[in-house]
Amino acid sequence: MISSSSADEALLARFFSQKSPAPRWQSVSIYPLPDVDRSESPVETYNRGVELNNQALDAMNGKDYARATRLLAEACRLVPGEKGFWSNYLVALKNSKGREKDVINTARIVLAFTENDAQAAYIAGLAYLNDLKNPVKAIPYIEHALKVKPGDVSMATALASAFEQAGYKDDAFETLKTNAHNAGNDPYPLYMLGLQYLERRDYNPAIRAFNSARAVDQKGFAHDAWVRARYYAGQLEGLENDCRAVLQQFPGVLNRQSLERILFSLEPGDFRLTETVNAAISMPSALDRLDFSVRQIPNLPEHQQVELVASEFVSRGSSFEASFTSDSGKYKFSVPRDILRPELALRLTYRVRTMASLGSRMKSSSVATPDMRHLVQDPLLSLDSPMLKELSRRIATIPGNYVQNATIAVASGLKYSENYEDHSVEWAFANPDRCDCTEFARLLAALCLKKAIPARIATGFLIKTELINSDTSVGHAWCEVFFPGKGWVPIDPTLQSNMHWAYFGNLLSDQILFDYLNSDKRTRVSIDFVSSKPDLKVNLSNSYRISKW
Repeated sequence: MISSSSADEALLARFFSQKSPAPRWQSVSIYPLPDVDRSESPVETYNRGVELNNQALDAMNGKDYARATRLLAEACRLVPGEKGFWSNYLVALKNSKGREKDVINTARIVLAFTENDAQAAYIAGLAYLNDLKNPVKAIPYIEHALKVKPGDVSMATALASAFEQAGYKDDAFETLKTNAHNAGNDPYPLYMLGLQYLERRDYNPAIRAFNSARAVDQKGFAHDAWVRARYYAGQLEGLENDCRAVLQQFPGVLNRQSLERILFSLEPGDFRLTETVNAAISMPSALDRLDFSVRQIPNLPEHQQVELVASEFVSRGSSFEASFTSDSGKYKFSVPRDILRPELALRLTYRVRTMASLGSRMKSSSVATPDMRHLVQDPLLSLDSPMLKELSRRIATIPGNYVQNATIAVASGLKYSENYEDHSVEWAFANPDRCDCTEFARLLAALCLKKAIPARIATGFLIKTELINSDTSVGHAWCEVFFPGKGWVPIDPTLQSNMHWAYFGNLLSDQILFDYLNSDKRTRVSIDFVSSKPDLKVNLSNSYRISKW
């Protein structure tokens, strides 16, 4: 173990979920209720009250709740001991805007007449919950209603909503587990139960709840949640077709953009990828020769097919064909001397066809176990770091799969911020809020290597729908872990926090693999030049543009 300090412990704590116990609801009584006048009114007065009540009922049948409210207010004033008038007055008030406090006061009067009036308590609770946005005050009334009428799913669902909004998530969960399966033709209770399971990352019960809800879902919200839960669980087999079917059946579904993003990552893609290598040359006239070397983007039979369809130099706003030779997996482009300028670009256009390579379809592999001696040579892995050693030790104490637990730890402990540089694991520990995908991938690789699990860093490009037809200098990196009998398995710890397990063991259609990082290979692109000036400098930068073919 490392010598403990408050700073070390604070850093280590970031990598582990430290959820404090959720608060639990302590029952609050709706009592005392107001005193009510139960005395009998004179017959003539009572008959006048009945007349007003009947007129009010006619008004409510015509949806004229304002008139009904006035009539019933007078009826209750004349005959204060008639509970039926108060109950009707409560219904009229409930349907009148801006009368929430009157609704609650009237409901309490009705309850004072009959404390087992579940509907009055329920109406008061809904007024607090939906109109006054006060779930804490809503809970006692809805809870009282449900005690009077146990098993009422509408009341149970409202109570769960109040618990959820008030921060009593465990109480909401327990209420839904007890009542949601009795919902009949109402999909919402099971949908809410599924959301509770999903928030706890308990995927299979969530999927079952959403699947049951979608049997009676006519609006698409349960179908949407069912697709997203399967995606987050990494259960991607058949999901492409199911996602497409939901989008077609429910064109106005609330989370349509999210579903389209899921479908984009699962269905085959056909893209034009333009890679531009910009060279800033301090003294181009001093150059005798300048060559670009670009490692070829690989073809992967189960995932991507890549074709270089065009190559050109861009100098002073003009384009020139860039011929090349190919050897040992690299393209070599020699720049004609007559186009050398302080700013020069090599523009490469690829056609890239992708398909989702799912772990569930991964065939058994007899590939030999990689040489660990080669994998551990990269000094940026910081394998001698005491912090890395202690983090690995603590992850190993968590029940379950070490690689999965390490992936969760990395996603929890580091915060994404694009830094455009290649940093070590030690740097990531010192700057956990400034790490990008390379640091995420490198830390996961280092944690695996500490347990003698072969791992490496893959570099490439993540095709985001918002990047289509836009320029970006941001690539992507993830980790690959070697499992005997399976071979190299892709794992993306950067996407773990918001995509859960979708990118664990799966290489999806929105990922293009470029290359692998190691101690002697930091970039796909390099230059070789001969100059008459020893202090001549050439600085390189990359940008990408992705579009549909």
